[in-house]
Amino acid sequence: MNASTNEFAEPIEWHNAYQAGVTEFHPGAETREIRNMLFIVAYDICDPKRLRQVAKTCEEYGARIEKSVFQCDLRQEQFNAFWLELIDLIDEEEDAVVAYRICQSCLREAESMGVAPTLDKPVCYIL
Repeated sequence: MNASTNEFAEPIEWHNAYQAGVTEFHPGAETREIRNMLFIVAYDICDPKRLRQVAKTCEEYGARIEKSVFQCDLRQEQFNAFWLELIDLIDEEEDAVVAYRICQSCLREAESMGVAPTLDKPVCYIL
């Protein structure tokens, strides 16, 4: 920051993941190809049993990006089935679930930094 003008000396574009201290570069969600529609699903569940059930259901449909936030690359009919499962699990008097639909063109405008999670789920595990 320039002390005499109280403005940034350089535009915000100067920083990148390496300068911010990240040791590995992981492209953000905005650089990934979304095959269907990206849904961001977040929840706040009061009961621990319901919380586990909701988390397990979300893990089946998407990738966890925070403890109670998931990215889901789904066709509309898949999302509808997912949403109906969640409705059956929650207590609408105590719990909250929200889903945001993000199209590919809006995703290109997204910004991220640090280690971004991947939307790709493993097909199988080899032990």
